Amino acid sequence: MADLYEQITPPQQRKAPSGTWKLMVLLAIGLLLLLLCIVPVARILGHQYGYKRFVSALSTQTYQCYYQDNLRAEVDGTSLRITGDNAYVVYNAISALGPGKLPGTPPQETPDAVLYYGDEAVMKLWSVALSQADRRPSGVYVEFDGPEGDFSYIINGKDMSYFSAALSPEKNPAW
Repeated sequence: MADLYEQITPPQQRKAPSGTWKLMVLLAIGLLLLLLCIVPVARILGHQYGYKRFVSALSTQTYQCYYQDNLRAEVDGTSLRITGDNAYVVYNAISALGPGKLPGTPPQETPDAVLYYGDEAVMKLWSVALSQADRRPSGVYVEFDGPEGDFSYIINGKDMSYFSAALSPEKNPAW
């Protein structure tokens, strides 16, 4: 029995249990939570920054087309010369509606309208059905390819009829 007391280690000589694996697990969980919070915010901020660049490029192209009278639109198989006032109607509508939703893949069908801003930029507009979670049944997919870069998004507040008046043959001469 005397040997039993000799085998007991005094508290000053005992090793504390290693907690490094617990610390690593907590650190990994913390990093994962941080990423889950940061990634959506960064994606949205990137989209808004891109939208500002897009509106700036669209403004430049609209300004040039207003004075050069070279905004051509293909709507329902008809080639139209969009007047300067109607060019600004389209620009004002797009800039007033805001950045909308992040886009998915572009629609596969032919665009409802294609606007050619001189030889420099092209904007395509599609009418798209939105998901059941959205309050509005349809929206407009916008794709802009210009010298300052490419941008696409979905306007979820309005449908193609919002742009129809400015892009109609009644308000614009044939090209």
